[in-house]
Parts: sequence; structure tokens; C-alpha cells
Amino acid sequence: MQKLLSFILLTMTCFIAVILIPQANAEQVQENKNIAPVTSRFDGLGKTSTPLTADTIIDGTHFIATDKNIYVLPNIKTPENFSDLRLQAKTRLHDLLDQHRCTLYQTRTAELGRMNRMGHTIAQLECGKDKIWISGQLVREGLAMVWPSPSNPEMVPDLLKLEQLARSEKLGLWADDKITIQNAESIKDHLNSEQIIEAKIENATLTKNNLYLNFSPDWKTDFTIGISPALQRDFAKRHIALQSLRGKLVRVRGWVRFYNGPFIDLETPDQLEVLEKQDQNTSAGTSINEPKKPSMQTISHPVAPTVEKPSITKKEEPKSEQEKLVKDIIQKIKTND
Repeated sequence: MQKLLSFILLTMTCFIAVILIPQANAEQVQENKNIAPVTSRFDGLGKTSTPLTADTIIDGTHFIATDKNIYVLPNIKTPENFSDLRLQAKTRLHDLLDQHRCTLYQTRTAELGRMNRMGHTIAQLECGKDKIWISGQLVREGLAMVWPSPSNPEMVPDLLKLEQLARSEKLGLWADDKITIQNAESIKDHLNSEQIIEAKIENATLTKNNLYLNFSPDWKTDFTIGISPALQRDFAKRHIALQSLRGKLVRVRGWVRFYNGPFIDLETPDQLEVLEKQDQNTSAGTSINEPKKPSMQTISHPVAPTVEKPSITKKEEPKSEQEKLVKDIIQKIKTND
């Protein structure tokens, strides 16, 4: 009898793994294909003369091209604690790039924004007969979120608009309240991690040329955004008067550290969005006035600032030199993200 029950349980497990999970993934792929192709004029970027074709997909934002160089899509990412969506993003990137010739668009200044610290080439891609903007498509389908880079600001406003569409339609990362949008209080429990916060600004204070956006009267313990003089000038160029933001609802994303409470050092104006009103599509659990739902996930779990957790993943022997190269690249990417 016990053997019979074990056999039934094993059969049911196999059924779920072989039938139901692929079916769910297939439904997600079909849903993605129903979304119209995203295109762009790539204003502010320069078009390269030589097209390329992808050879190996590393993850949802990195791939090796036939020229053997590693390429990375700027200003987007998939949070590490969403393993299922990271796999979907990788699969979708493969589908978008597979056997398609792609045109590269890069910054007009060769010395800025074309290479990251890992030596990977940074580029926006336009691929296939539909001229699909790859980064935009991934964000539109909810398979990647916007994470602005100071060296590649050109396409961020368009990416944020696409992200908002994915949020409103609850696609991918934004389905079922998977990501917790923190508020000025809940963020205190998420130091040393990447987060998105929505809250109202209490006041703006200028101290030694640095501007501080505070989110409660007690600046010694509250959530604060720090803005350097150089960045203040960048905001001014965009006609954003920072000191007039008192009482405004904003959305900010970045690395949260401790400095008289939770603190984000702004690196680019694109990290800060001024919201006219609270996002109507934000769930009750992510409201700035309500506590976080325990079932939700944050973008990245808080980590100790000086301790690196050892990997518990069993190391497998690569079957080929190419697999070994890809595994090494993925490990370096995780270490440096």
C-alpha cells in the first residue's frame, strides 16, 4: 500500500512538472506575443554601421554575439529573487534575437556609456523585420524593470512609460503584486538593498550645497534622498525645481543605505519620478499609507554591507568550453551587479 501511494505521488509530481509548468510558461509566451512590437527612433543615440547576430544568451539582459563580444542591454534588470521570471526573460530574449540581424545604437560619445566596468559592450538593439526595440519589448511585457544608468540616459523616459503600461496591465513582474513598492516607513526594514519607494516629500533642505529631500519632520531618522550640486543642475535643465516638491508624491528607485535613517544617493534624475497623484493601479498592499503584505516580495533582499554570502548552488562540471565561458560570465555578472 505504501509503495502504491509513493507511486501515485511520484506520478502526480511528474505530471505537474512535465505538463502544468510548461503549459503555464506557454501561456505566458502566448500573452507576450499578443503585445504589439515595440519600436523606437532612438533619439540621441548613434547607429552603428555593422549589424550583429546573437550566438549565446547569458540571461535576460546579456548575450554573446557572433563576434564573440559580450553585450548588455542598459537601464533594465530583472530582480535576482524572481528566478522564474529571470528564466522567462532569458527565454524571451532568445526568441527576440534568434537568427535575427540586429542594429546597434550607442551613445554618441565614445568615451561614455559604451562599455561597462566588466568590459561588456552597452547597446540598444533593434532586431528583425519588425524592427523591435529589444529593451523596450522586455519592459513592455513585464519581463524587466527600469533601472536607470547615469551613462545611458537617452532612452529612460520611454522605458518608464512602457513600464507603467506593464504595471497597469499587471504583466510579468507586476502581476499579483509580486514587487512590493515600499513607503517611507516600510523602507526602514530594507536597508542595504535595491528598492522602489513611493512617498510624499515632507521638505527639501539645502546643506553645504547638497540638497536633501526628507520624508518626515525628523530628518535624523526618516527616509531621505541626497542630491549633489551637479545633479541639482541636471534637474534644473529639465525645469524641475527640487525645493518646490514639498508635499509632492514621488517614486524613487535605487540602493538604500543607512545615513540618519534609510538613504538613497541619487545618481541620475531618472531615478526620481514626480507623480501627479498616486498610481491608481498600485495595489492596496503597496499604498504609501498601508503596511506591506507579507506575501509580496521586495526587489532584492536586504544584505549586510560588508559580508558576501557564499553560494550554495552545487557547482556542475561544464560540458564544453562555451558552457564554461557562459557559467564564468554569469558568476561575474552576479558578483558585480
